[in-house]
Amino acid sequence: MNYRNIIFLFFIAVVAGGIFSCSRKAKKAAEGPARDSLIMEYQALQDSLDKEWKVMIEDDDEKIALLKRLILEVSYTNSYDKQRFEALNEMVDQLKQMRYDRESMRDSQMIDAYDSATFAVTDQVIDFARSHPRYKDFPFMEELINEINQKNDLILIYRVHYDNWAKDLNAFIKKRGKKLRKFGQVVPDKPVPLFQLPS
Repeated sequence: MNYRNIIFLFFIAVVAGGIFSCSRKAKKAAEGPARDSLIMEYQALQDSLDKEWKVMIEDDDEKIALLKRLILEVSYTNSYDKQRFEALNEMVDQLKQMRYDRESMRDSQMIDAYDSATFAVTDQVIDFARSHPRYKDFPFMEELINEINQKNDLILIYRVHYDNWAKDLNAFIKKRGKKLRKFGQVVPDKPVPLFQLPS
């Protein structure tokens, strides 16, 4: 091989290397915005789901506080069944301990058990107030009962909203999970559980 051929081959190698290097840089440059967009969309879905859960649980906490307040209002009358007052207070206090979390709700029986306990205790607390002989003399009791019932009516709405975000997140992970992990994101191995039972 003569000197001119060696120079020619060296030139070809340099040009090819330059093209390959440029191609890699272009690929990385194009991948950057795509990666950032993917991560932002994933985090936005997570944030929306977190906010929906927070709103739902805070509303449930408020309902429990209203139940406690209603029991207390009855005690202000100075004419009430003290044993029932104590029993109902204890039952309301136990509700939060029974409540499902975002992982334990995979077991639908946990949700059913909490719902059954909550509605049963609510009925008993409302009956405790309304059965008082001077119930009509204390209109604030009725206001509290209305607020409690309104919050019970919102339960299904909150759960539907939560499930909608969870479904969107699950679909996104199913489609983009591998790439998200490649980009260093923590992605759950299992789908986010839903309140809606599988059909």
